[in-house]
Amino acid sequence: MLAARHRVGGVAPTVLTSAAELLVASGHDPYVRGRLIRPGIEGWAGHDSVAWRFADTEPYLMTWGTPTSVALLLEELLPELRNGLPVNVPRGTAALLPAWVALGDQTDWDFRWTDVPPPKERREDEVVDVTDDEVRALLAVANPDAAARPGDGRVRRWLGIRGGDGLVACAADTTQATGVGHLSSIATHPDRRGEGLGAAVTAALSRRLLDEGCDLVTLGLYASNTAGRALYDRLGMKDDHRFTSGKLQIRSRW
Repeated sequence: MLAARHRVGGVAPTVLTSAAELLVASGHDPYVRGRLIRPGIEGWAGHDSVAWRFADTEPYLMTWGTPTSVALLLEELLPELRNGLPVNVPRGTAALLPAWVALGDQTDWDFRWTDVPPPKERREDEVVDVTDDEVRALLAVANPDAAARPGDGRVRRWLGIRGGDGLVACAADTTQATGVGHLSSIATHPDRRGEGLGAAVTAALSRRLLDEGCDLVTLGLYASNTAGRALYDRLGMKDDHRFTSGKLQIRSRW
């Protein structure tokens, strides 16, 4: 457990020791809910923001709030945060950190979510459950760097659309948090893009998760993926959480 020895404004962060406390502190925010995949957390609240990590895994610090509020909270925690610690912060936070702190290896991405069924897609009725071998062959040409792959323990099932020469689109159900469905590795064969296949598998899996009792469906999107952003906009996914992931670089203060 971290001990916040450096205090901004003379007020130490509030220590959070349960998922319930974290949810209350964040107002049950969709991003925070979606990241609560295990019960044991180490967390802190302050300046209308929260930071947390799981107690039983490799350290990775997640945060929620405005860039200004998260920067203030991180400054309070800095004396106990190790150099090189992977963190996830609201986009814009890095520029507000103290001058002796930077964020290296930055990746910008967006958290998308919906709590209502998407519009019915034209090819949605073609979506079926598919096998690992089919997905493996598709991802090799469509998305070799996919976050979830066949054999990944997080994957509960793969949905896809088959064409004449095999699988032409897929999406993974990587739901882990209670009541929050999560989609990963949405991919379309390069020769079949522009046919609405990605929209169909995304809509079908989202609808199935909502029908099965999830009240939220979420996914992550690289900030540079403009085509994906347009697709998820059309499917009604909200675009109000933008993040940067990277590694803390803490230098000696002058």
